[in-house]
Amino acid sequence: MSQNKSSFPKEKSNRIVLFVDLRDSTEILMNFEQGMYQKKERQSDSGFTYEKFLLDVHETSYKELYLGHENTYVEIYGDGVMGVFPEDNTKYILENIYRLTRRMRIYNDSPGVDVAKPRIDIGCGLTVGKVSFVYYNLDERHHAVGHCIHEAARIEGVSKLYDARILVSDRFLDFAEGFLDSDQRFSHRFIDRVLLKGFREPLTLFELLLDNDPRFEIKRNSIPFYSEAYAKYCEQKWEAAKRIFYQIYHGYGLGLGAVMARRCDILASRSPTSDWNGTWKLEEK
Repeated sequence: MSQNKSSFPKEKSNRIVLFVDLRDSTEILMNFEQGMYQKKERQSDSGFTYEKFLLDVHETSYKELYLGHENTYVEIYGDGVMGVFPEDNTKYILENIYRLTRRMRIYNDSPGVDVAKPRIDIGCGLTVGKVSFVYYNLDERHHAVGHCIHEAARIEGVSKLYDARILVSDRFLDFAEGFLDSDQRFSHRFIDRVLLKGFREPLTLFELLLDNDPRFEIKRNSIPFYSEAYAKYCEQKWEAAKRIFYQIYHGYGLGLGAVMARRCDILASRSPTSDWNGTWKLEEK
């Protein structure tokens, strides 16, 4: 979206909001500062720095997500990027995320990763909501404003906690489910009902699954067991739920199982009220 005052909508409108963030960026930066990658590089590549690496990551994200599209607003936040899309761009966004994650896997499988260059992992958060654009004289730019902007950022922020790469809200899933069900490259699984930090209304989180992820089938196969465990969790049958959650962790190697098993112990000591519906208040950002 161009930074022309007249090109931005004057009223709030429904938008899809995407946050993409580079994980473990602090560790990567420290490795660069200690010369870990530079020492391993060929002499001709001695200018390979964290700044250059981060620029390459942003450039790749920008191109693969087509963030230069005229109807898309984009903003870079350090090692992350936000995209705000029209609500009819659901299929377009999913295709773009698929391209970006495929590109990341190709990069991670290339020679020299973890020796001459850092391994890349990203987290994504997606939701839908009302967005307006406010012009700030301070920097002479428009900025996206809305409840869903913060929500997408929070969703991305907890994706690693749940051992997920792409977390989406139930509102986004409502837009995308038809397309996901018709394309074998995609799937999804229920994750949790939560109250995000700083929010007043709970929402349901799902993980978007892509077949270019090595754990695609593993995660899909775990769905029936997770559903059974979560049902027992909501019934406050803590020991039975914890047993299945740990089976998911040990049998499928999914960190989500360990997270939920530990939560069962916490809730067992708190004794929730009889009308508790499983919603968990997250303290993480």
